Amino acid sequence: MTALFLTHEHSDHISGAGALTKKHGIPVYGTRGTREAMRRHVHPDVDWRTIEQEDEAVVGDLTVESFATPHDAAESVAYVVRCGSKKLGHITDLGKITLQIVEKLKGCDTLLVESNHDERMLVDGHYPWPLKQRIQSDVGHLSNEACADLLAQVKHDALKTVVLMHLSESNNHPEIAMDSARRVLGDHPATLFPARQSTPSVLIPVE
Repeated sequence: MTALFLTHEHSDHISGAGALTKKHGIPVYGTRGTREAMRRHVHPDVDWRTIEQEDEAVVGDLTVESFATPHDAAESVAYVVRCGSKKLGHITDLGKITLQIVEKLKGCDTLLVESNHDERMLVDGHYPWPLKQRIQSDVGHLSNEACADLLAQVKHDALKTVVLMHLSESNNHPEIAMDSARRVLGDHPATLFPARQSTPSVLIPVE
C-alpha cells in the first residue's frame, strides 16, 4: 500500500485510517475540510497531504483527480484514477448528480458507483423520518434509480466493469440494485456486480 485517499470524515469512511497508516507508514490525502472535521481522529505524526476539491496528486504511476460531491460532510470529494490510457472512477456518498460529476466520470474503464437504497424500501422501512429525509436529500445518498440515471449518462463502448457500492443493508437488496442497473446497461458487455459490506470484493483488473 502506497497512499490512502479519504473522501470525507464520516466514521464509516475513516474508522480504519489510523490502523492502516500506522501499519504501512503511508501518507493520507484529503481536503482541508475533511482534515479539520476529523482532527481529533488523526495522530499528529500522520503524513497528511491536502488535496483540494478540484485537484490532482501523483502517486507512483497513478494520477488521482479529486472533484466535489454534494454530501452532508465538511468538504467531500470523489476520485478518478488514471494510469496511462486507463481510467477508474470511484464515487459514493452523494445526494444528487451534477454536470461536473457526469463529465468527470465519462470515459472510465472501471466505475465504482453508489447505489445506496431502493426508494420504496426506504420510505416503507423502519428508519426514523428525519433520517429518511437526510438520505433522500440533495446531500444524502444515491438511490438505485439515481445510480441508473448516472450510468445512462456515462456508459460507453469501452466500459469494462461497474461495481455498485454502499448498498444499504436495511433499504436495499443486491438483486434490486443489479436489476435497476441492468435495465440501463441493457446488452452492454460490461461486468456488473455489487460490493458487499461484510466481505472484501475481488481484485478488479483495469485493462
